[in-house]
Amino acid sequence: MVIKDTITVHDSTLSRFIIIENFAEFPKQETPLPADSLWGESTLSITTPAKGSVPAAREGGDYFISGLILGFFILLVIFSRELLNTVPTIVKTIFSHKNHIRAENILSFSSQRNTSAILSALFFPIFITISLGDYLGMIAGIPSYFVVLGITAFMVGYWVFKTIVLRFLGWLTKIKQPFSYIGKIGYNHLIISLISSIPAVIFHIFWPDIEEIYLIKLLIYSIISIYLLYQIRIYQTIISYRFSHFFYILYLCGVEILPLALLTNFLLSYQ
Repeated sequence: MVIKDTITVHDSTLSRFIIIENFAEFPKQETPLPADSLWGESTLSITTPAKGSVPAAREGGDYFISGLILGFFILLVIFSRELLNTVPTIVKTIFSHKNHIRAENILSFSSQRNTSAILSALFFPIFITISLGDYLGMIAGIPSYFVVLGITAFMVGYWVFKTIVLRFLGWLTKIKQPFSYIGKIGYNHLIISLISSIPAVIFHIFWPDIEEIYLIKLLIYSIISIYLLYQIRIYQTIISYRFSHFFYILYLCGVEILPLALLTNFLLSYQ
């Protein structure tokens, strides 16, 4: 291919135009490859919307979340008396197993505690949906209403399973009282877990731009700490009724660890 370069030289008398011809070869133009050729078919491509922008597809989800907040706030107002009467007694049970037993002997405490436990059970799926719904939707493509329904279904299923097992153990051992206490102590620790989750709520309200992974870790740490405390109270209850340590180990493996292992296996297989 011929390339012509023109060089202009100026002086006081005339202008000269020198044309230089040179031969040069340019590489053949290759057809550009598409952008998706840089990664394989198994690579997940996620487009994160800019902060402050609300995609049209999320408008329905925003209405749903607003409805959840409003509904839960109305329930808190309606049952605020039960919460105010229950929480001080529940806080005392954190430090002593005997306080759990004393609280169960108060007739008015049981019904108010059960109402507070239901509100606590509703809090977790609603709060997780509000704070982590977009994150879960981006990672796994799960809509907000599936998140709240899934967590609620798991909690209800676990409660039904635990109730059936505790009643069966009471029938099998002919001693119903310790297993009834275990179920009621579980309600108490559900309320305690709500109290321990308050820091996560504060972080989400005052620092909404915090990364979701830190909020998840804070929730996990708080729930695990209360769950370990709950296991200690179960051990104290079973041993106080003179069951053997071997019986406690069987209970721990069959009733407490088995559901968590099945849930973990399901989540890992789904991923």
